[in-house]
Amino acid sequence: MPRPLAPLALALTAVVGACGSPSGDPREAEIIDTLAHAYDATIRTRPALVAGQWYTMAQPSIDYYRGTLPVYAHDRAAGSFGLASSKFSLEAPLVLSVGDPHPENFGLLRASDGTLALEPNDFDAADRAPYLFDVRRGVAGMALAAHLANAGDAMANAASAAASATIAHAFAEGYATTIVALAGGAAPTRVTDDVTNPFLVDLFSRGAKDFASRAELTDETTLTGSTRKLVRGVLDPTSPQNVWADLPADAYGAIQPALDAYRASLIAPPDPEFFTLLDAVREFGSGVASWANVRLILLVRGPSDDPSDDVLLEMKELVDSPISGLYPPYVYWDTVDARVIGTSRAAWARPDAEPFWGATTWLGFNVQIRLEAEGEKKVEVSKMTGEYGTPDTLAGLANQLGAILARVHATPLEGSDAPAKAIAARIGGDLQGFEDEQAAVGDAYATQVLADNTRFFDGLARTGPRLGVPLNPSDAPPPDLQAIFGTPPPVPPLTPPAAP
Repeated sequence: MPRPLAPLALALTAVVGACGSPSGDPREAEIIDTLAHAYDATIRTRPALVAGQWYTMAQPSIDYYRGTLPVYAHDRAAGSFGLASSKFSLEAPLVLSVGDPHPENFGLLRASDGTLALEPNDFDAADRAPYLFDVRRGVAGMALAAHLANAGDAMANAASAAASATIAHAFAEGYATTIVALAGGAAPTRVTDDVTNPFLVDLFSRGAKDFASRAELTDETTLTGSTRKLVRGVLDPTSPQNVWADLPADAYGAIQPALDAYRASLIAPPDPEFFTLLDAVREFGSGVASWANVRLILLVRGPSDDPSDDVLLEMKELVDSPISGLYPPYVYWDTVDARVIGTSRAAWARPDAEPFWGATTWLGFNVQIRLEAEGEKKVEVSKMTGEYGTPDTLAGLANQLGAILARVHATPLEGSDAPAKAIAARIGGDLQGFEDEQAAVGDAYATQVLADNTRFFDGLARTGPRLGVPLNPSDAPPPDLQAIFGTPPPVPPLTPPAAP
């Protein structure tokens, strides 16, 4: 068992000596090398930020899977673990790809009419990809969730883990039956609160309650007289790395012009006064694959001067998708923000599923802006406990997420027909065989991910947060850029992942 990692000084001069002797485990080296290559520029220019990402991923949770899309893409390209073989056309057709449809990239969004729906809620990795790229990523994600559900209850965890293949199959079945139905002319479905699955019933109930109470104003702001401000420091003692901090004055001053430009990216923008900036903070410790990206929380005026209707927004740096350029003709979007906005609005059941979802530039960064609201609950593996983590409940959730992914893949691509018929032509004659194949591959890959989580911990202990990337002082960003990156809280000690 590797020792827990002590807190590290993350200055550039401190991390160089972390590298140890080469690993004797080829898979461990493969994981570390793949991630070091994928995140090379980030490791070189934002070492303190990317260190937080690695240590988040090293914990025994779904966060390892969330941060290792490049490893999945590598494994698929290398033909590992059965990912590169199929009886159902591995490389075609290309579809509108979510990029990383693991369960925690789905959640509640509130449309312009106030209704809540379950939708994909993260398009950082979205692009065009073969349909099975997404399907197998989603199937494996739900199988992994089955292994991780019911944390703290050994008997319930054993039951959900034992059902991982069944839960994986349910995702594949939801996808297959829905894509065939859509190919036959069925209308796409928007998943609203008329659900019966216990996990989703609870999700919608909690979301509606927090939207009604404006929980984010209570939890994330302070009100003095008629002046509202965002809180600073650690918001939740159980998540000490999630910190809100002041911004440099120049960075703060550039936000209002960015907000003014962002309005033009919205489907139905409110009056300009709505986006009058009242306060802003730099957020550390949010996300996993995007942990090192610059992220702000903005407080804006909202519909009136009454502080009770102030609105919180999240501004997040956008970068290229990890799967961009993998599949010919390789480039599908003119800009990063066009990719994220175009994919999201096409993927949702209605384009205004989140009416504040837009993009702009800020200090040269491409950024996405969206609503920051406690009511926009995401699917969380940590909530899969008790009645919300039984094998039947997880299978029903998996089936629903698979169906949503099929709806996304059925979206017509520019200049071509909807891909649903092409996919159905490949799988419609043998739905059972398709479902069995995807469940077997996805469930096996989930088991591999559990073992790889431990390997990543060991590799991180061996190489340090630079993952072996050499130190070059010329990589250091200029002072004004470093001030925007900021200084995150120190990395806490970690508990090694449990053996699979």
